[in-house]
Amino acid sequence: MLLKYKTNFLKVQKTARYVTYGTLNAETKYLWICLHGSNMLCEQILYKFRAFDPQTHFIISAEGLNRFYAKGMQGDVVASWMTSRDRLMEIEDFSEYLSQLLHKYSTQVPAMCKKIILGFSQGGTTAFRWLHAKKEPVDHIIAYSCWVPEDIDLSQSKTDLSTIDLMYTYGLQDIYLSEERMNVLRSIVEKNNLIFPIHSYEGGHKIDRKQLKLLFETYIHSPKGK
Repeated sequence: MLLKYKTNFLKVQKTARYVTYGTLNAETKYLWICLHGSNMLCEQILYKFRAFDPQTHFIISAEGLNRFYAKGMQGDVVASWMTSRDRLMEIEDFSEYLSQLLHKYSTQVPAMCKKIILGFSQGGTTAFRWLHAKKEPVDHIIAYSCWVPEDIDLSQSKTDLSTIDLMYTYGLQDIYLSEERMNVLRSIVEKNNLIFPIHSYEGGHKIDRKQLKLLFETYIHSPKGK
């Protein structure tokens, strides 16, 4: 006999984890919100900012709300932003979380401070979904080795992406981004009426410190790449 049941949901409070690097003060010129990839922890991204001045850069690396063991029931604890189970609710939850996090610090920085989102892998997809769901004052997005979601109309996002400086980068040896996949991604970008540079470099599926610094210097610090 088939068991008939009803799925129910209850909103509860949850404590989110994040790490920061740098000194938040009157000299802060760049406020970063960093979103890690699946099977990672938030502090892993901070190591990519060793070459950035902590007096002028304040980096916030948020951690996904879903934690699990990397190897079954043991090993390192890692996190992710969403799964296929009740995905829309997870998107709603992390969008609210990330907006609260951004607002907490954006009120503490100088008026001319640039707000930058760095989203790596699943974190990049998360960034697009967050800004689709919420209207946020963001200046730049670095979409790093991520997929652009095709199931939503990004041209109708609550945050007007056409007013934000977007850039995309990936390694040519990235096992998840073949030439065929990149062609599909470009068609999604075009369909959503998004215009941004796509930079490839020699590397795999990870954040390259030199590439990150190059993108910052070219498009954010001195935007000659426009």
